[in-house]
Amino acid sequence: MAVVILSAGIIRDYRQFKNIFANKPVVICADDGVRHARAMGITPDLIIGDMDSVKPAMLQYYQNLGTNIRRYSSEKDQVDTELAMQEAIKLGHQEIILLGATGDRLDHTLANIHLLLPAANLGVRATILDERNHLSLITAKLPAQLQGDAGDFVSLLPIAGEVTGVFSQGLKWELIDHSFNIGNPFGISNELTGNYAEISVKQGNLLLIAVQKQD
Repeated sequence: MAVVILSAGIIRDYRQFKNIFANKPVVICADDGVRHARAMGITPDLIIGDMDSVKPAMLQYYQNLGTNIRRYSSEKDQVDTELAMQEAIKLGHQEIILLGATGDRLDHTLANIHLLLPAANLGVRATILDERNHLSLITAKLPAQLQGDAGDFVSLLPIAGEVTGVFSQGLKWELIDHSFNIGNPFGISNELTGNYAEISVKQGNLLLIAVQKQD
């Protein structure tokens, strides 16, 4: 079972993510991510952050329902989603899904992408989902098995240093022992040739961005 983190970014279509909550995962809200929980009719297990964006009435509502609320000072080193990630990792699950982790604040989006790394270092698969994009990290311990539709875009970008020994199957431009370096983004806009692809690396951290086709 996955842990689901609701951050305060943009979610435009709640219906698209309804199936994620079918098996009643642990739900952690990072600060004003709680408004997404309310919109979906979900009672989170934990609300965490400095609460600078949450309406007091919303906190009182969930406190009355028994939700654990953990408040931090606004003068802290961690962003709210980082606090949520740390709690999710402590639970010991092997998968974390982040919703509302992208949006019109590019600084927050990039920060949330960075948060995939500490999870990956512990062998935990963390995935950022929005209506069109799936973002996760590929490492030597975490190869990717990707499902989608033929023609879906698949972009691969290094996020720290060099990535070596990149292999792929099921992509239009297959990779055989390739290397990636920051500043040379040739991994943009590869494509699925069918419904499944596998990607692995020998060393380094490779960001996978799977982009669903628009109808």
